[in-house]
Amino acid sequence: MRRLPSVDVVVDPTGLVRAESGAIAGPIWLRDGDPDVQADFPEVGWVDLPVAVLASWVQELQRLTRALPSSGLQASCRFMDGPYYFTVRVESASGWVVRCFEARERPTVEASVHEWKTGSSAFMASAVRAGRAVLAQCDTRGWWSRDTEALRRCLESGSQYRSG
Repeated sequence: MRRLPSVDVVVDPTGLVRAESGAIAGPIWLRDGDPDVQADFPEVGWVDLPVAVLASWVQELQRLTRALPSSGLQASCRFMDGPYYFTVRVESASGWVVRCFEARERPTVEASVHEWKTGSSAFMASAVRAGRAVLAQCDTRGWWSRDTEALRRCLESGSQYRSG
């Protein structure tokens, strides 16, 4: 059986900054791991709120891991900044389809930017690995908040997903 290319959640924990409001911003984006057509979404180095975003994404992806392949279950994962989001649909017992979108208000258009197939365990592990890296950096800097605790709870409830 041919191994599916991976789609990875990419973060740069060293690029995290904390606003006076306590919001933590930093680079986070998706990268298609197929070396022949590698693409990034929304773009390389996209700056968003990775702690809040990852807590939401990991929770949605954990829900998918419990779905039957025939369920057609889908998760919607949004970036906090900009009109960007992606959906993840269960395609098989070990495969997911990730579709990336840019939704503009005027005109009301929802354009699919990328569609990637990925191994479900590889994508889940990538999201968990990203969450742990961001959380470790926040812990090192003493940046604790409701968002960091929400991410911590999500990662602990999905402790069966290896980050390796």
